[in-house]
Amino acid sequence: MEPLTDTFAAMSLEQPPPGHRASDHDRERAASVVQEAHSDGRLDFEELDERLTQIYAAKTQLELRTATADLLPVPHGSPAELTIRAKHSAQKREGAWHVPERITALPEHSSVKLDFTDAIVHLREIHVEARPKHSSIVMIVPAGWSVDIDDVDMVGSSATNKTGSPSSGGVRLRITGEARYSSITVRHPRKRHWWWPWYRK
Repeated sequence: MEPLTDTFAAMSLEQPPPGHRASDHDRERAASVVQEAHSDGRLDFEELDERLTQIYAAKTQLELRTATADLLPVPHGSPAELTIRAKHSAQKREGAWHVPERITALPEHSSVKLDFTDAIVHLREIHVEARPKHSSIVMIVPAGWSVDIDDVDMVGSSATNKTGSPSSGGVRLRITGEARYSSITVRHPRKRHWWWPWYRK
């Protein structure tokens, strides 16, 4: 019989975007992956309970993928590292892009935007080596991620983490490097505000 993790990984290629709503079937399928990981010793009882709580409370595909990210095989051919170089330009990664284990951002007089909101993440920890020079780097993360930005050397620069306190069990984003006369900002997606004009007769 084909392992559940392999089945789940294969079916994930046909899954809707991460921001789409999760169905009961999606939650049951993710729960099966977690239960299999517990049965073969990859998760203890406490972790099993924590993951199942996450899964059955999940409302989106992204939340389900976050709960099972480190239990699924990385797709064949996925790069382990991504290097982004920018000089007098703007570079960005957004939408359903595959996130590697390590990202190196090297902007000079430029800007880099890394939007993880709808990204495809198969890891529990992502390392970003940020080395901006006279530049800005903005990282947008979903709710529930934890952010470690304390290991960046600052030279005439600023590093701001606007994500607040994370919930347990989420992806960890670890940021290191050196910023020279630059800014590094990590935040959640901005909420959309709808406006309806009032008409008076």
